[in-house]
Amino acid sequence: MPYTPKDTEPEIQEFWKADKVYEQAKQANTGKKRFYYLDGPPYTSGKIHIGHAWGKALRDMAMRHLRMRGLDVWDRPGFDMHGLPTAHKVMAKHHLKSKEDIGAFGDAKFTEECKSFALENMAQMIQDFKRLGIWMDWDRPYTPLSREFMDGTWWLIKQAEKNGVLYEGEKSMAWCRECATSLAKHELEYENISDTSIFVKLRVEGKEKEHLIVWTTTPWTIPFNMAVMVHPELDYVRAQVDDEVWVVAKGLAGPVITAVADRTFTVLEEMKGSQLQGTRYIHPFGELAWHKEQHEQNPKAHSVVMSSEHVSLDAGSGLVHCAPGCGPEDFEVGHREGIPPFNNLDQYGVYPEGMGELSGLVAKRDDKKFIAIMEERGIILAKTPVEHEYPHCWRCKNPVIWKTTRQWFFDVEKQLRDLMLQENEKITWVPDWAGRKWFRSWLENLRDNGITRQISWGTPLPIWR
Repeated sequence: MPYTPKDTEPEIQEFWKADKVYEQAKQANTGKKRFYYLDGPPYTSGKIHIGHAWGKALRDMAMRHLRMRGLDVWDRPGFDMHGLPTAHKVMAKHHLKSKEDIGAFGDAKFTEECKSFALENMAQMIQDFKRLGIWMDWDRPYTPLSREFMDGTWWLIKQAEKNGVLYEGEKSMAWCRECATSLAKHELEYENISDTSIFVKLRVEGKEKEHLIVWTTTPWTIPFNMAVMVHPELDYVRAQVDDEVWVVAKGLAGPVITAVADRTFTVLEEMKGSQLQGTRYIHPFGELAWHKEQHEQNPKAHSVVMSSEHVSLDAGSGLVHCAPGCGPEDFEVGHREGIPPFNNLDQYGVYPEGMGELSGLVAKRDDKKFIAIMEERGIILAKTPVEHEYPHCWRCKNPVIWKTTRQWFFDVEKQLRDLMLQENEKITWVPDWAGRKWFRSWLENLRDNGITRQISWGTPLPIWR
């Protein structure tokens, strides 16, 4: 008689159910040496896919092997329900496009819709996993929307507060303008994209024809520029180009002036980057109130600062545009130099009123319009196509921007990172290099983790003012 999976599957499923085979297998090892399996929870935002089937099947084989060795296997399954995946599906179902739409729909009603959606999908996923023959404790899965789980999350936050690990701070963070929320480092997916990079002239204060030449692949950040970074030990030149003087790195003068700008030049002076420190320039959008105030009150604003870690001769001009409100590296430099992070974008990446002709433009999306405005102002000396890696939102897949925002964080860098590195050494990794190299490298590069998100569907933050 030929083997027909379609007929055999329900027979085996019924046999397991009627004779309680899974329950008997668990009971046989109750009280013996415990093996704890922590289930990586799939999102309940749709049907299972081949990745779920593959991963669960491999883990099921491992747990069956451990049971046959006589271990009491903790096999409670989990499901991930809170966050953007579920919220996006519910928003699409009810044709909601923004947070304002959710507010009009009703926050409580939206939450109930998300809850129902997640539970319905979980029930279907459990049935599908059962059909795959996966043996787990399907009658009592752990779920983020349960009181038990949220109590545990709140307990963790309280412990963090008691131990001085929890703090509120203002930082420049990755921000998804489509989802209107901040994103942690691990929520970014990098993709190679084609962009237009620009070389921008920043006029040196008090010198009508002398310019610092900076390069950027993010034209939308120029209005938020607050400084220019140079490497203190690199060589720079003042080069005569027609009736102007351009300041660039010596090693990039030819590539920038001759190859990119298609001009000839004569070197007037050579100097180390350290000699440029404190050189002030006129901001290309200096008419904006923020820039006027900073230029008058902060001597570091709109000036050259030193940065050996963020300046190289790999690309650009050797002078790096610094916008502390538009990225973590620039934020750190600004903090060190006493330069505040200017970034007043709204949650959708829109330049607000008070930004002159920039008002209403959208960060990143309107790069061509930003370039056109700067061309009208005569500050762009060249445009070049560039292929580079750019971060995208892990959920909606759109390019992210950077935004200065107040969030709550776990202090990973000062307290938790070293502890995690120590614990990693106690783990037996197979293969060994997966933990000793890859995971260790990931831990070493951890930054303070933002735990708050600007979303409607998630665990409420237990903090009151």
